[in-house]
Amino acid sequence: MLLQEKKLRGEAFSDSILGRFDVYYRREDRKTDKTLPEDFLEACHKKVRKTNQNVSFEKNQKGNNYCRIYKEKTSLKFEYEMKGQLLRKYHSLLISNCLEELENLMCEGFLRHFGKLLPLEESFTDWLVVKLRPLRKQKLFFATFHSHYLEEKKFSEGGSGKKFFMLLQFLNYAQNLDYERGALGSTTYRQVIFQVKDFLEYQKKSNNYYQLKKLIEFFDELQTNSLIKFFSDKEYRSLVTIPEVALTKGKQNCWVGRVWISEELFRYSHPFILPNLITKKLTKHEVEVQFKVIQVFSSVNIAKTFWIKDFFEDYSVKLTNQQKTKMKKYFIECLQQYKNHGLIDETYKIISKGTAYSTKELTSKVISEGFIVYEKLSI
Repeated sequence: MLLQEKKLRGEAFSDSILGRFDVYYRREDRKTDKTLPEDFLEACHKKVRKTNQNVSFEKNQKGNNYCRIYKEKTSLKFEYEMKGQLLRKYHSLLISNCLEELENLMCEGFLRHFGKLLPLEESFTDWLVVKLRPLRKQKLFFATFHSHYLEEKKFSEGGSGKKFFMLLQFLNYAQNLDYERGALGSTTYRQVIFQVKDFLEYQKKSNNYYQLKKLIEFFDELQTNSLIKFFSDKEYRSLVTIPEVALTKGKQNCWVGRVWISEELFRYSHPFILPNLITKKLTKHEVEVQFKVIQVFSSVNIAKTFWIKDFFEDYSVKLTNQQKTKMKKYFIECLQQYKNHGLIDETYKIISKGTAYSTKELTSKVISEGFIVYEKLSI
């Protein structure tokens, strides 16, 4: 605190040795927690026994334990105690007054250590999962979607899901275009110019009047910011994201789009990088399935639960059994892509009559009620 307030300079420690530093996180108990803190600590014990790590789950246990987790009145405290060799690389940052870099490195070490140590599927590690996602080792694929946490809404009503899916497509397409920058107050925007037929080709759609009309409707809706409400993060929703759109006829009668987009939509730290599943022209039902996969995968928890039965019951139109079977197969096809890219674990859980059992294979027959997949966090 004295260093941050500049009442004490780091140079004062130049002849000293940084012998110990503690970093901790206090996670408050919540009514929505599915297990008791004692059950969570037992789950931690089981995982730690397999590793031979220096961990204590008691408040005042002595020794050279580097990690401690213990129960307070209405919270769990996660504490990381750093000593000796571990701190030498930080000492030069301290005496150079590089306090922000020092804090970032120490916090990152804290997060990575607990990330490797604790069962991340437990509700008491939800804070850790959120903070680990931007730090994880993840391949950047040639064609990917970026996605933030999405609101749990019924996207099928009024075609909102399809249009929001188009927004993700457009952002992914536009991030690789040349642009010029401009500002409106404190908000920076980029203007991208593109041929409409190129974007339609990117979407695997035909270049005709019908598709052009749909695209104009989509850009009209973008300017109202109505699609941004599906992001759960308030920073997205507070932006004037698409202030201006213009579609004009250029040379050789080709339509040209000019769109101003908030820079934040490109520079924001997206916790999810998803595989681009647009490898063919999609049917209306496939778009709904694909968006549902993105929506569920872009949720906070490590366990991603797909309630297939509820999905069909809430669907905007009545489906035949044949349509349902095709859509279930497409659910499986989409998840296989996530598996191929190393984004989910090899083992799934099938939900049947309210209980779940493990399997390594999904079939359209067994996922009628629902299934669970588990996100991988490589750190």
